Amino acid sequence: MPHLPVIARSVATKQSPTHAAPSHRPAACSFAAFLSAPLTTASNTGDVSRRKRLIVPFLLALTTALATPPATAGTLTVSIPVTPVPGSHQPDRPYDATLTLPSGAGRFPAVILLHGCGGEGPSQQFWIDRLTGWGYAVLRLDSFSARGLNSVCAPQSQHLATPVDRAGDVLSAALWLRTRPEIDGARIGVLGESHGGGTAAAVTSREYERLYPGLLRASVDYFGPCRDPKQHGTVPLLALAGDADTWGYSARACQAFAAALQPDQPMQVEVYPGAVHDFENPSAVHLRYILGHPAQYDSSAANDSYAKVKAFLARYLGGAS
Repeated sequence: MPHLPVIARSVATKQSPTHAAPSHRPAACSFAAFLSAPLTTASNTGDVSRRKRLIVPFLLALTTALATPPATAGTLTVSIPVTPVPGSHQPDRPYDATLTLPSGAGRFPAVILLHGCGGEGPSQQFWIDRLTGWGYAVLRLDSFSARGLNSVCAPQSQHLATPVDRAGDVLSAALWLRTRPEIDGARIGVLGESHGGGTAAAVTSREYERLYPGLLRASVDYFGPCRDPKQHGTVPLLALAGDADTWGYSARACQAFAAALQPDQPMQVEVYPGAVHDFENPSAVHLRYILGHPAQYDSSAANDSYAKVKAFLARYLGGAS
């Protein structure tokens, strides 16, 4: 059963020039020249009082400029090395990704953002802006470019990158995030939409938890089917779906999944009456059909879901430190 779009892409590793720290050298040099000029000579005695009047505001301006800290927010284009994960068919070259940091300093909790079956889409930028606004770093992970894929939505393409395959992508990304000085490696979560949502559910497997204990702290599944509850571990899982979504029938699947879990396996399921696929995507304003399945934004369901996600992540990942 197919699942849907929304992706991540990137390039090399450098800070966006629009976020470069401002240079203060010209101000410092001008002030040095100002100080080195003689205050009293036969020709400039009348300028002494003017210089005295200027020196105080000049000092204040310089102090303010030098005290302004460099911006920490920005987007890096990065390359994620592949860590072989049992059971996952992974690419033979590194993953492309972007890492976006929130404003402020410190070691940030991080969320790995997963696209749907159709690749990169506008809703990802909405999520990057929303999550960084809440204080999370966001790693937008591209599972397709390293595999030479554009889409796996069609039934005949589903085997090219399954949620289990992409779980290996997520774990590779989480292990890489642990090496980053800006990231709190003890507070890493996942958020996926559609096919990426199914991946977010799949990566909570107890086998991955055994291999990488404590690596993931929370996972959010937007309208991706939840499968095989017997394999689920103890990573907290939030599933959000519309009851009118026919693409994978994620509402029904995730409710059944949750009902089969034990008390020590925290899972929250939010079902929105009348909502269809893509209900949280503000760019999907007009009703459309993807492989016969309706998809459209629902502002009421979307806004409620954002609040649910914010509370869930705050509970299990916390705010930025």
